Amino acid sequence: MLEAALMVARGAGDFLKRRFLEMIEGRSLEVEEKGPSDFVTQVDREVEDWILEELSRISPGVPVLSEEHFHGEDVPTTCWIVDPLDGTRSFIHGIPHFAVTLAFMEGGEVVMGATYAPMENEFFHGIRGGGVWFNGSRVSVSSISEPSRAVVAMGLPFRGREHLDFLLAFYRSAYLKGMALRHTGSAALDLCYVACGRYDALFYMDLSPWDVAAGGLMVEEAGGVVRGLAGREWLSGWLVASNAFLHPLLGDLARGALAGSQ
Repeated sequence: MLEAALMVARGAGDFLKRRFLEMIEGRSLEVEEKGPSDFVTQVDREVEDWILEELSRISPGVPVLSEEHFHGEDVPTTCWIVDPLDGTRSFIHGIPHFAVTLAFMEGGEVVMGATYAPMENEFFHGIRGGGVWFNGSRVSVSSISEPSRAVVAMGLPFRGREHLDFLLAFYRSAYLKGMALRHTGSAALDLCYVACGRYDALFYMDLSPWDVAAGGLMVEEAGGVVRGLAGREWLSGWLVASNAFLHPLLGDLARGALAGSQ
């Protein structure tokens, strides 16, 4: 099933690439605003429908938790978790930094994940107990321990803006420690970048399972640490991911920012 799932991720990414290039060349793109600053395109829905069909073929009867088909019901303990287009806003604006990401959860534990950035031809996948691979080569998290040498991915959520004071306090503290902050618009790819050592850490809030399932597994399998804020489960909500050296400092910064914003 692993090889079939990887082929689904690659096929979906190639579909996204074709549609992106068509859009760049002038093909119209239907865009709907689901909520404040939350957009979906017909491409999201087309590629999601294709993924759902392929997954039902390779694993009949296994439910799929996906961004455009999730309506607040409980998350099954065994299911596929899919984001057909992570980085929709970038896609809409012609920025070639987006990905398809999918994961398989069994018994409440994510056991396999894949993320494919088709415009950059970068394919990441991880297996519980089997490591993380980037374009066929095994990778691991960085060994950076000095804050002044660290590159940290940051997320600016379109929901949860009531936590803006906390978020700004955290990023201010990280900046004053000398950390270089980056915001790319794709949590799925940012997690992959932590897993392969491009980034040293990540802090996001207001995430959903399809944003983090594959990438969170990959960070863990690459030797990193993934935690929700205050020790909560990391499959949704607020997320800190890093190599083992920086994780204690990030926790301290988050707790300090939280105390200062209340």
